[in-house]
Amino acid sequence: MSGEGGKWKEILVSKYGTKPDIRQTRLKYQSWWWRDLAKTCGDGVAEGWFQKAIVWKVGNGATMRFWEDVWIQTTSLKTLYPRLYSLSCDQGKVVEEVGRWEDDMWQWGLNWRRDRYEWESNLETDLLSILSTGSMCKEA
Repeated sequence: MSGEGGKWKEILVSKYGTKPDIRQTRLKYQSWWWRDLAKTCGDGVAEGWFQKAIVWKVGNGATMRFWEDVWIQTTSLKTLYPRLYSLSCDQGKVVEEVGRWEDDMWQWGLNWRRDRYEWESNLETDLLSILSTGSMCKEA
């Protein structure tokens, strides 16, 4: 975790066990503090300043959902590539489950329900290009 935003994030994750995203928990189960934080941070109207200000580190990828969480861009991959998401067998999987280490290099292993059409393969190429901008941490 980096910077001041990282300290707040650590506190929120330790307290609530997830990323600080008010949309993940139904309103009646949220604490008053959590609801007030969301209102103050501008959550609920697109993406609030709090979400934009923090940076999530993927680490070994054990806690970030590959398609559904925001971890490589400023928007989830599900939102950026809805067609690929609909074809993916990796929905709901965390990042570490969508690849493997080979000779100390991370290799993505995307799984699809069927072969992609040419235009879908072009989307996959774009997705892999975005994924190449990130880096995974190998833990011993």
